[in-house]
Order: sequence, then C-alpha cells, then structure tokens
Amino acid sequence: MPKGSESVLRKRLVRGLLVGLGAFAFGLLLHGLKVAGPLEWKSWDARLRLLARPERAGRDIVIFLIDQYSLDFFEEQQGLPWPWPRQVYSAVIDYLRTGGAEAVFFDLLFTESSRAGIEDDQDMARAMERSGNVFLALTLSQKEESWEAVPASALQRFSLAKADLPEVSYPSARSASLPVDKLIGAARGAGNVLFVPDKDGVFRRLPLAQSYNGLLIPSISVALAKFVGEGQKLPPVPVDSSGRMIIRYHGPEGTYKTFKIAAIINSWAQIEEGKEPQVAPSEFSGKTVLIGPSAPALLDNRPTPLSGVCSGVEIQATVLDNLLRRDFIRVPPPAVFFGFLIFVSLLTAVGASVLRKIWQLIVLFVLCLALPCGAVWLAFRSGFWLDFVVPEFAVVTGFIGASLLNYSVEGKQRRFIKSVFRHYLSPDVIERVIQNPALLRLGGEKREITSFFSDVAGFTAISESLAPEELVSLLNEYLSEMTDIILSSGGTLDKYEGDAIIAFWNAPLDQSDHALRACRAALDCQKRLAGLQPRFQEKYGRAVAMRIGLNSGVAVVGNMGSSRRFDYTAMGDTINLAARLEGASKQYKVPILVGEETWRLVQRDIVAREVDIIRVVGKTKPVVVYEIIGEKADLSTAERERLNRYGEAREAYKRRDWERAAALFGEIEGDALAALYKERCQTLMQSPPAGEWDGVFDLKSK
Repeated sequence: MPKGSESVLRKRLVRGLLVGLGAFAFGLLLHGLKVAGPLEWKSWDARLRLLARPERAGRDIVIFLIDQYSLDFFEEQQGLPWPWPRQVYSAVIDYLRTGGAEAVFFDLLFTESSRAGIEDDQDMARAMERSGNVFLALTLSQKEESWEAVPASALQRFSLAKADLPEVSYPSARSASLPVDKLIGAARGAGNVLFVPDKDGVFRRLPLAQSYNGLLIPSISVALAKFVGEGQKLPPVPVDSSGRMIIRYHGPEGTYKTFKIAAIINSWAQIEEGKEPQVAPSEFSGKTVLIGPSAPALLDNRPTPLSGVCSGVEIQATVLDNLLRRDFIRVPPPAVFFGFLIFVSLLTAVGASVLRKIWQLIVLFVLCLALPCGAVWLAFRSGFWLDFVVPEFAVVTGFIGASLLNYSVEGKQRRFIKSVFRHYLSPDVIERVIQNPALLRLGGEKREITSFFSDVAGFTAISESLAPEELVSLLNEYLSEMTDIILSSGGTLDKYEGDAIIAFWNAPLDQSDHALRACRAALDCQKRLAGLQPRFQEKYGRAVAMRIGLNSGVAVVGNMGSSRRFDYTAMGDTINLAARLEGASKQYKVPILVGEETWRLVQRDIVAREVDIIRVVGKTKPVVVYEIIGEKADLSTAERERLNRYGEAREAYKRRDWERAAALFGEIEGDALAALYKERCQTLMQSPPAGEWDGVFDLKSK
C-alpha cells in the first residue's frame, strides 16, 4: 500500500477510535443518567416473552386461587358473601394437613376480626396450631399510614439476622399492619407482601426484606424459603443496592399448578361426608401451597413482564421458586457491561471510518445492530441481564458520527496534540502520542496513576529573606531541575502551585511500572537537590529542602477546563492523598512519604520502612505510609542494619511494648523519625490508650 494511502487509512482509523470513544461516552452518559431505563425495561420484558420457559417452573409449589368463580359460587350456593368467615380457611388448613403439605401461606390481610365473631378467629387459630406450618401476610409501608403503630416486639419473632441476607441497605418502613393477635400468635411465620413496581408500573423486582424499628423483616417468599429449607441460610442472592432481586419469571399467569379454592373447599366437605373428594389431599404431599386472590374485585392483580394481569400470589410463588432452586437473574459486573459497550462502540465507529463502499457499510451496520441482540440472548441463557438499549444507541451514534467525520477536514489532530501537550509532556512522549493518538483519550477517563506532590520546606521563610528577583531565580532553577527529572522518567507535569510540583505517571501513555518510575524520580530529585545545595548556599545564602508525597490509585485524567483554556490534569482521592502525604512528611521528618498501594507496586525493587498507620484530615479510613529509602541494589550493609533495628522497634511499638520500643528507637542515632517515636513511646507509657488500640495516628492538619 502506498505511503499516502497508509497515512489516510491510519487517520481514518484514529477518527474511528475517537468517534467510538465518543459513542462509548454517550452510552455511559445514558447509562449513568438512566435515561434509557424505561426502554431497557421493555427490552427485558421482550426477552422474557421470547425466551422464558414455563417448564422450568418448580412442581413443588401450588397455588389456590380465590377467583371470581369461587366468590360467585359461595355467595350464590352457600350464601357467603365476601369476606368469608374464617372457618372456610380452617377447612382448607385441615385439608392440607391431612394431605401432608410442606407449608401453607395465606396471601390475605387478616387485619380485622371475623364478622362471624371471636369464635371464628379462634377456630382458625386452632387449625393453624394443629397444622404448625401456616404463614400469614403482613404489610410494611414506606409511607406514614393511619394504622395504629405496631411495636417492634410484635414483629421480633419474624425478623431475620443481618447475616441471613446479603449485606446491603434495605428500605426502611415507616408503618406496619399485622393480622389480628389470635391469628398472628398461631402462625408459624409471617412476611411482608407489600412491594412497589418499577416506575412504569411493572413488577420486575422484589426486596428481600425491609427494615422496621431496627428489625429486618423478610418478604414472605424469604420466610417461606427458610422454612421449607429447614432453616438453612439462604443462598447468595444477587440483589441491587436496595436489596431487591430480579424476579425470574418462567411464564405468564398460570405457569404454576393452580386450583380454584372452591374445588378445595368442596373436596374437604366431601371427605367429611365420607365421599371421594374432587381433589385428593395427597395431591399436595410435600408441596408448598400459596393461597391468594385473583378476582378483580379483590384488587390483588398486578402487571408483570409476561402478563398484563397476574395475581400477587403467583408473583410470590415465582420468587419463592427462584429462592428454593437458586434460579436467579444477575446483573453482570460493571466491567463486563463497560467492556461490551466500548467493544461495540469501537467496532462500529472504526468499521464505518475505514470501509468506503455503500454495501459494506450497510452490512456493517446490520451486523453491529445484531451484535447486542446476540449478546443479550447469550447472557439471558446464562442467567444475566445485560443491558441492550444503551449498546444499540452506541452503535447508532458511532455509525452516524464516523460517517459524518469521514467528510470533515483531516489533519487537525497533529497540531492539536502538539499545541496542547508541549507544555507538560516531554518531546519523546509527544511524538509517541502523535504516532498513536488512540493512547490519548480526551475529555477525562478513569485510570490508575501514581501521583507526585512536592513542596519546598520552609518556603515562606525563604521568600521573606530574598529579594523578589532572587526568589524568582531560585524558584526557576529549582523547578527546572526537578521538572527535567520528572519528564525524563516519563512523568506528566500537571501544574506548579507556587513552589509545589504536581505530576503523575501512567497517563496519557500506559506505563505498567508507573509506581517504580515515580519512586525513582522522587529519589533522583532528592539526590539532585542535595547536589545543588552548595550552589544555593553560595548564590542565595539558603539551603533548600523538599518534601515529596507519592500515592498510587485510580484518578480521573484528561483535559479539563473551559473551551478557551484547559489543562491536562488529574483529579480524585489519589491526588488528594498524595498531597496529604507530602504534608505528613513534615510531621514525621522524612523526605519521601508514600502510600501503601505505591509500596505494594515497588517493593521488589525499592527499600522502604513503615512509618505509621495514619488517618489524614477529611478521611475516615486509615492508611499505612512508608518512607522510601532507596533502591535495593544501592543499599549498604549499615543502612540495612539500621532498618532492621527500626523494624524491631516498630514491632515492639505495635505490640504496646512502649518501654522496649523506646529503648530500641533510642539506639538509632541521627534518625529524626526514630527520635519522634521514642518521644511518642514515652508519652504512651505515661498515658496508655484506653480499650482496644488500633495503632492509628490521626493527623490534625493538612
């Protein structure tokens, strides 16, 4: 291929990559703002309708429906209008007890005494006690209701320990409604049946529990699952941050074996008369039976992805089936979704940038649209909900954006890169970026970096003792020397803040050894500054000392600012902690202080000593910090012995053996850090810490 053609192809490839990243960013925006949420829900419903398999439903769960036929039958034939007397339910309980049912659940709210009198409630309570496996429904609401307040003690025996469920923040209920005392006292268990749908009104998720007055009250499905599972701990249930699991529907309404409750009651009457029952009780041996309404007038029908109208009790049966058979729908880790999103974004945009013929573009577009379809199908078969809508939007965005850019003016990128980065990247790095611009992602991205933060010790005193022109000269000379070392090590200069230097490694280019580069640069800066001291003393009459803080971790890196002025910079806790470590080095009197992640990355090549476990201002989590001493190959025997003595003293300090630690620290001469610890040990001997001592030292200032 001619060189000119290669150049054009390369530029188109680069444009495709940039457009793909833009499509990816657009997809992330849609995902983060949840703009595509309603469409994604509908796409999930479509997947269920196309791919759900009713034969997967468990056969050990049975539903008795209080349907319109049963209501009409008892009102017309028996003169029993709704609500029925409790003796009807007593008959159902006795019928299932004789058949050997595993568990029975009434999805009815018995919050008021029977209209037939207290004897009716007592009759049902006795039937429940005889059976010993009856569960009742209670409701927890996140709204203030007009119900009488329910004391926590009334729910104590139905609550779960936190260890029984995934550790997330469950929604808090503000009011509760329980069955009447006679019934709730006779119940084997109870659980919440009130839960809210997604914003489009469809029930796709159910919370495993809700918090009420310090108690964790399970949903009825969880309570039944623990009982049927003989009290065993629930399997690891995939839930969201609100403790909601995705319901895996296997089919539309009627997927689980269902009986009209009129047939069951009639069967019990036939048994009592000595006749052959319409439905034999043995049909339900070992089964879990859920009893609930489906008649429209009873207001317990709800929309699901597979049915516009589905009884609430069948939703509970589905969740119970999911729990018992560990048949869950999971959401893939964010890395999987982001990886898939960037893959389809780049594939579409790069393909549309490189291909020229119309038929090729049409085929590409169709294939890229089909790719998310195939991916979500495979994910569904594996039990995962992989987002479909956002990747499709990314495909369309990438294709349109790349097609339009093919007609725009080429060649601007090289000038852009040179003009933007010449101030804070070395010439070698700039050339590498120009050769492969895909390494540079404009606009900000998360990536692991090592941050460098340095400051001149006592700079205020230095500035007050020098004339303005001398101060500027000193600063220029100092900053130039230190910056040359940073850039020569492959670092990126972020900015100067007075005498402070802020830099980082592993951006914009990938550097697998970024932490080691930063540590070596810090050591070289200190060595170079030591070599400059005679010159500074002679020229300015002052010595210059610098403190350095290093920290590795994830940060947001990119071009940030306005359209008229921006900088390539890094932001986040990683940079903030590096600044805090630089400040902490003053208190510990060490020249270079690094975080534990940096030390973990360089410990094969660098020698360091543990300085302390500290909690910096503005943070609650303590961090272990280290002083970088030098490279292993350069360490002398005497230095190794001193480090061993220090390590022995530090271990004694951690064991609260203050006296021995103070003695050992005192044996290390000429070490400011050891002297500091000796003084601290003497203070601790006089005033030992109370209770459990974690060894964490809280810094009081930045």
